[in-house]
Amino acid sequence: MNAQNRTASPATPAGNIYDLGYRHYEGKRHGRWYAIWSLYVESMRGVWGFGRPMTAKAAPFILLGLYAFPSLIQLAFSSLIAQAATQGATSRLFAYDNYFDRVGFFIVLYLVAQAPELVCRDQRYHVLPLYFTRALGRVDYALARLAALATALFICLMLPMVALFVGDVLMKPDTLQAVGDEWPRALPAVPACALAAVSLASISLALSAFSPRRAYSAIGLVAYFLLMEIVPAVVYGVGQQAGWDWADKLVPLRPTTAISSATDWFFGVSLEGLAFPPTLGTDAYVLAVLISIAAFTGILLFRYRRVAA
Repeated sequence: MNAQNRTASPATPAGNIYDLGYRHYEGKRHGRWYAIWSLYVESMRGVWGFGRPMTAKAAPFILLGLYAFPSLIQLAFSSLIAQAATQGATSRLFAYDNYFDRVGFFIVLYLVAQAPELVCRDQRYHVLPLYFTRALGRVDYALARLAALATALFICLMLPMVALFVGDVLMKPDTLQAVGDEWPRALPAVPACALAAVSLASISLALSAFSPRRAYSAIGLVAYFLLMEIVPAVVYGVGQQAGWDWADKLVPLRPTTAISSATDWFFGVSLEGLAFPPTLGTDAYVLAVLISIAAFTGILLFRYRRVAA
């Protein structure tokens, strides 16, 4: 028996073909924009910890509660504050234009806790190729994550504004007239909070995207906000004594200070008499915040164009 006959002998196992019933997908294909929307919704759920254990919900909701707590206390004691207002003892109340400046520290902690949650795990567990092999592009992925975090921050920033609005209305004897009088004063809070939310979201996501480890990203965010608040302030203080004319240009580099001063621009509040350079107005801080948004959004997009996937 030659080799050819031995190969074709009945003892040789033969292959089998099974019909498993696989069929091509024949439903509607939603395309790119639906993929972006789905990622946005899932990112919003991830920021607040929905669909995850209770421990994932602790940080965002506790920090939101701490940030909104002063406004809720002011709302709860609105009747007592109304009595004190007749005696002129309400100068240190929280207002729309100074709330973030006083308790914005909790928003920074919120970013440190939640921004790495959106971008670090996908890199660490190498799931980005699963996103990018479909209709979703790299830029789409980055912008969807950014929009989700900015929306979550906008909700956090607006909640105390709503509480302050309700409290100010309840201080007045005529509720309907108070709503009409208070509405023009409260309305600038909407664009001010939107600007702050987009600015902080772009900074935190751009920095967090450079590490697949949440701990490293959180440390990087803490270092950035601390150093960028302290170093320009120290240089400006030294520059005042040394006569450096350029030192005041560094103050808008302070992220939370620039946002607080930009908020004053929306409410028409002057910076005179405060610890700010007299050569810079509120419009300079608005411009600094807008440049920061463009710069860090560009860094974020550049990162995802170069990230391995």
